[in-house]
Amino acid sequence: MSVSKQLLPSILDRLLDDDPESTREVSRVFHWREMRQSVRRDLENLLNARISWLVWPDWWSELDHSLLTYGLPDFSAMPLSSVDGRDELCRVIEETIRKFEPRFTDVAVSVISEEQPLDRILRLRIHALLRADPEPEEVFFDSEVEPVCLGIRVRES
Repeated sequence: MSVSKQLLPSILDRLLDDDPESTREVSRVFHWREMRQSVRRDLENLLNARISWLVWPDWWSELDHSLLTYGLPDFSAMPLSSVDGRDELCRVIEETIRKFEPRFTDVAVSVISEEQPLDRILRLRIHALLRADPEPEEVFFDSEVEPVCLGIRVRES
């Protein structure tokens, strides 16, 4: 796909004002680099948001897809040192991205093999198709789960 192709930014990016002192409105268009940076920022924000463990009656099931459930559940009690625990975290991250990041399709999250056994940082790879016109673009993001604060840092691979 052409690197110079102009893309329409997300609603959030169109609402953000990089120069609030200026009275002149600037028409914003993105190129692929800016689009990927914007998606990376939004993905990192999503993965660092935590939801509360709220239980509501079945007839309030629409709340499952509302902002009340934006983010990841608290995974501090997950056994991330085990293969099953890491697989469960990958599944939860995939589900969260599918639910709250409509720009992605075919989301897959996998563990990047640890090369140093004493390194406690969990590394994950997020692979997806970024919806774009005229055709989707394949994107990869590498992320690191900090062992103490459980924050997730996302960078483009």
